Amino acid sequence: MVAPCLSKIIISSESASSSIARKVTKAWPDVDTIIVDDPASYDRKFDMDDDPVLSGKRTLVVAPNKGRFIRKCPGTMGLVCCNYYVIDLAEGCSIDCSYCILQGYLNDRRIRLATNIDDLEKEIDETLADTGRPIRLGTGELSDSLMFDNELGLANILIDMIRKRPQATLELKTKTDNIEKILDIDPAPNVVIGWSLNTPEVIARDERGSASLDKRLSAAKKVVDAGWKVAFHFDPLVIHPGWQDGYRKVVDGLFAVAGPDKIAWISMGALRFHPSLKPIIKSRFERSDLLKSQFSLCPDNKMRYVKPLRKELLAHLKSLILSRAPTVALYFCMEGIEIWSDVLGGSPASLGMLDEVFG
Repeated sequence: MVAPCLSKIIISSESASSSIARKVTKAWPDVDTIIVDDPASYDRKFDMDDDPVLSGKRTLVVAPNKGRFIRKCPGTMGLVCCNYYVIDLAEGCSIDCSYCILQGYLNDRRIRLATNIDDLEKEIDETLADTGRPIRLGTGELSDSLMFDNELGLANILIDMIRKRPQATLELKTKTDNIEKILDIDPAPNVVIGWSLNTPEVIARDERGSASLDKRLSAAKKVVDAGWKVAFHFDPLVIHPGWQDGYRKVVDGLFAVAGPDKIAWISMGALRFHPSLKPIIKSRFERSDLLKSQFSLCPDNKMRYVKPLRKELLAHLKSLILSRAPTVALYFCMEGIEIWSDVLGGSPASLGMLDEVFG
């Protein structure tokens, strides 16, 4: 894994004495650091850079989160949603993926790290009280869960919170191999360490700054050997030259490091993106094969592989996975009930996934 490359750290005066701010300045003592009253309006000149997305990834803002930390994954009307709750401890990501919606979604391209951890703990308790039932929480939607973990050890803070709340399950999802600090603590039965997986070709062309496939799988093996549960996510699945054999090798690698009894769940999702992302991908990722296929604009205003290709892609992965682990919890991300029925043979309810995965 390439260590995060920061060129600027901006700390809110409200957060200057926080434990997280102290961790940041200790981790990057040589990076230009400034304390200001209003980080949101400070130093936005990089918006005029040739590649403002990349410039934003090199700037870290450390400040309190003034909004809510926890929100229900919004899903999309007409698609099956897995009832995931997202924790926004960080927004923005040091990894640079061609397909990442954050390139056009966030108004502030800088990485923002929240410091008011006590407020997050209160929200977790409020969410559990409001739902009155077990929930799944994750931090990997607007950032990578472990992108700064070797430097800051923030995952351990979250793990300690969830360990004391057995009605919650936390997944830390990553494209890194930053597990050093996680291996230093005892496994929590309600915490899952998850990896997004792809073929080496997609990783090299479309996931810049991430760990290689071999390093991700090696990290997963260390975590499994230490007694943790793991999860894997094939999302996005990308049609590219040799994809059938490429994904077969990835699946073989997955089960070489984690037996079915160690896997909490596996998800799959075919490539999808908002039309506005297409010119960004073309300009920032010239070597990518991402757009070299047949797409159609779907009712959710996302570009997706035409349905026959999508079914072929998902069915191929399903066959590879279930041939090795017939009883593993396998589900689709952001697909309609037709795809579920045609490829997996039913809905989450009929397949018995409501309690195990969908909540």
